[in-house]
Amino acid sequence: AVFVSANVKDASENGNINKSECDVESKNCENDNNDGPWWKNEDMKLMDMWKLLNCGEVFEDDRPIHNESIWALVRGAYVGVVGPDESTFALNKAEKHAIPGNFFGNGFKSGSIEVKLTDEKGRAVYATSPFRKGELVWSDDFTACFRDGMTYRKFLASIPSDLACDVFEWAYSGPSYGACVDLDEGSLINHAASTEANQRPWEVGNVKPNIGIDEETDLHVALSDINPGDELLIDYMSFADLDAWQLLGLGEWGIVNDVE
Repeated sequence: AVFVSANVKDASENGNINKSECDVESKNCENDNNDGPWWKNEDMKLMDMWKLLNCGEVFEDDRPIHNESIWALVRGAYVGVVGPDESTFALNKAEKHAIPGNFFGNGFKSGSIEVKLTDEKGRAVYATSPFRKGELVWSDDFTACFRDGMTYRKFLASIPSDLACDVFEWAYSGPSYGACVDLDEGSLINHAASTEANQRPWEVGNVKPNIGIDEETDLHVALSDINPGDELLIDYMSFADLDAWQLLGLGEWGIVNDVE
């Protein structure tokens, strides 16, 4: 799945993003504006973090299909950063004061999908069992949301830098919910525009989404019958606002500051 603006690629090709000398793996990068770790620097915007974490280099090669242990790692990091009371995971909603003992699984029905690496899109999700129109396809059991830019930066600093770059590719923002990222295979569902206005420069093929969000139930359901072997596709622009990152103090994609 690709959610990062095409401006990131343009900036990289134009030489506007350089490799940082900061040791991001140490999680203790100093910056000019603060004496603490880089995530505390409020001037650190989206593109500055992209530069700092060397995401351009990370995406020069195909990213892997993550296993259960990687998903469990990033989920545990999220709960560790925001705390169990603030976690938006579905598993936390029943017992708000207990960290779930099981960080495994995903929002799909068992055995209903598989993830493949493709030449055109990289990682993609395909149905292995049929979904009928209106049927639930995916649940946001492991959707991690952030209400402020500082917490989002802290989460990125708490995980390996290559996984932080993955989060950049998957995360989305909106005025009503802040910033969210689906920490399971749902993040690998690719985009397909439902309208001409929602088309993105990096779209591949003239296809339409087969998953949408039901307005009454807020569930991710099949918009049409989906057969085994079909790629699952959703219109990113139906739930995300590219300008909402600025409301979190994180700037916008394509703008690079001189922050190390």
